[in-house]
Amino acid sequence: MKIFMNVKIYCVALLCLAATTGKLFAQQPADSFSLHKAIDRTLAHYPTLKAKAATVQAGQASLTDVKHNWYPNLKLHEQLDLGTDNSIYGSYFTLGMIPSTSGGIREENTSQAMSGNIAMAEMQWEIYNFGAYRTQKDAAKSALRVNSADMANEANQLTAAIIQDYLELLRLEQLRKIQQDNINRTAEIQRAVNAIVKHGLKPGVDSAVAAAELSRARLNLIDVNSQYNRVRIEIASFTGMDTTGIIPDTINETRLLALLNEYLPEKQQMADSLGSHPLLQYYNAQYLNQLANAQVTRKSNLPKVSLMAAGWMRGSSGEYNDYFNKNLWSGLGYSRSNYLVGLGITYNLTDIKHTRERVAVQQYKAQAAEQEMETARTRLQQSLDQAQSDMAISEQRLEEIPAQLNAARAAATQKTALYKAGLTNIIEVTNALFLLNRAETDLVQARDIAWKALFRAAYAGNSIQQLLPELN
Repeated sequence: MKIFMNVKIYCVALLCLAATTGKLFAQQPADSFSLHKAIDRTLAHYPTLKAKAATVQAGQASLTDVKHNWYPNLKLHEQLDLGTDNSIYGSYFTLGMIPSTSGGIREENTSQAMSGNIAMAEMQWEIYNFGAYRTQKDAAKSALRVNSADMANEANQLTAAIIQDYLELLRLEQLRKIQQDNINRTAEIQRAVNAIVKHGLKPGVDSAVAAAELSRARLNLIDVNSQYNRVRIEIASFTGMDTTGIIPDTINETRLLALLNEYLPEKQQMADSLGSHPLLQYYNAQYLNQLANAQVTRKSNLPKVSLMAAGWMRGSSGEYNDYFNKNLWSGLGYSRSNYLVGLGITYNLTDIKHTRERVAVQQYKAQAAEQEMETARTRLQQSLDQAQSDMAISEQRLEEIPAQLNAARAAATQKTALYKAGLTNIIEVTNALFLLNRAETDLVQARDIAWKALFRAAYAGNSIQQLLPELN
């Protein structure tokens, strides 16, 4: 129960942590869709997490069942019988099919029927088995820890996945705005070109070029809308919400460079917390579970000490002098009673080799689980290093892009003015508009790469919980 409660506390902590991410966004519109809401709804709705929770509950029930393995077996039995009573000396294996006949030996068979009954209480209690009960309970606890770690890892994976989708949705929303602005600028240029061409100041080809550029701008917006809808639908599957009209919150971009500067020196701190990563905890739980199962197998062949007790009463229509009472009802009472108490020790010597082989199988499985854990650790470290490298490059890119954007805006303004004054051609204007569109797109892409690298580093270093509260 303690393990299950720890998992519940972990998931509640993730939900509470998600609520703090409201600070991540500035000036949220009334109909905006915040990241903390996306995380909250995903953790509450997504079916796989509910399935993991049910698995944890099943593991808890299994642990309770294993704890009861030490309880004794107590059986009550009553039967009424009618048949013949002919016995003979000799031994045989019953094979669980041959009925038992007890009574005297006579020269020949008789078909005289007799009645009888027997009532019995039997108890068998394996009171000591050299630690087998303890290893069974430890294995059940270990299996529960695997289920709990699996659930915690699933919640962490879902949190990372919805963050990545949300950032992608935000990127595409900003690109939609850029493409719409590009359409508006191109349409304005087209109106100016048409007016100039109409008065015969420019050739008619300028109108065709302007129309082609406007069409290309519209096609670019269609492509972005297609990507936006794909991500929106994916977020809808995570959250279970209708995301048709959602608007992602605008990330507070003034904090981005500061966060990159803050987290780049924290590489060692992130690496130190990597050991407690939910993914590694899951693989470690699997490794320990295989070792626990190996102990169960090893202990299963040790001697078992059992306490046995039985008491029974019998009745019969036959008598001690080989007399068959014709009143069969006389056999329904009890005329004899017995009891038996014993202490037994059982040791299966022939199963020793087979037990060793099964232990070896479990040990190999443990080695495989350990190597899977090391593989996951290596991949997380690689992801952390790559994210750190991307963050450093993104910092340089974000410092340089404003110069590109300012120059592109100035060039577009100047080329438009020159065209209207008849001092340049339409190609120069469209090139300037293209450079401006690319500069605006580069800024959005650079910010997106930086945010995603930051969150990848936080995921790989198991510091998402430390990163989110710092955002405002």
